[in-house]
Amino acid sequence: MTLSINRPERRNALNFDLLLGLRTILDGLKENRDTRVVILRGAGEKAFCSGMDLDIRLGEESQEKPFRDAVDSIINCPCPVIAMIYGYALGAGCDLAAFCDFRIAAESAQIGINPVKFGWVHYYKSLQRFINLIGVSNTKELFLTGRFITAKLAKEMGLVNWVVPDDKLPVTTYSLAQEIAQNAPLAVSGTKFIIERLISYQKLSPEIETELETIIESSWQTEDAKEGLEAFSERRKPEFKGK
Repeated sequence: MTLSINRPERRNALNFDLLLGLRTILDGLKENRDTRVVILRGAGEKAFCSGMDLDIRLGEESQEKPFRDAVDSIINCPCPVIAMIYGYALGAGCDLAAFCDFRIAAESAQIGINPVKFGWVHYYKSLQRFINLIGVSNTKELFLTGRFITAKLAKEMGLVNWVVPDDKLPVTTYSLAQEIAQNAPLAVSGTKFIIERLISYQKLSPEIETELETIIESSWQTEDAKEGLEAFSERRKPEFKGK
């Protein structure tokens, strides 16, 4: 199954309807024995996903939840999910790709996640995902700089599995999907399930989770967070004051 993030006019930025649709389709695969592999891509060849649509305010838990639900659906999907990355995979788009089981990127792709540029503290379960994927040092480099990196550097970090010429991206992605699909489906889904459980052993106490949530939500209410959004919309460099 190929799923396309189909908002090319917004560089495939995510909105609530799209996230709900992604969750609904992936959750439905638990009852679908015909689908063996899911390929997630953006419409066109300019962007996998440029992030969350910033016309939506992100400072409320009720608005953050759809994204968390969508990535949980990727984790819990019985089929492996392959991110096919053309162009930009930025912000929530980078996050979305990180929760997929494989990431194959075109040579021209740019990848990165920059909540620090907006004055936000990122969701701790996403940070844990990156630590498991690329290690502590690379996670700090990615998140504390907010830098967008090339596909080549992302491969060196372990953030993507393969980097291929742009015109070879579809054939490489579908070749991998076909290779996986030829294997025993219950063995594939069972192995994915066990791997996800093995990397989710880092359980936090309710007290620590509450502490981390407080830090995250407090960051959304700062003057710096307001300045970060305003600077982005005005296409200028933000002037952060630590307030």
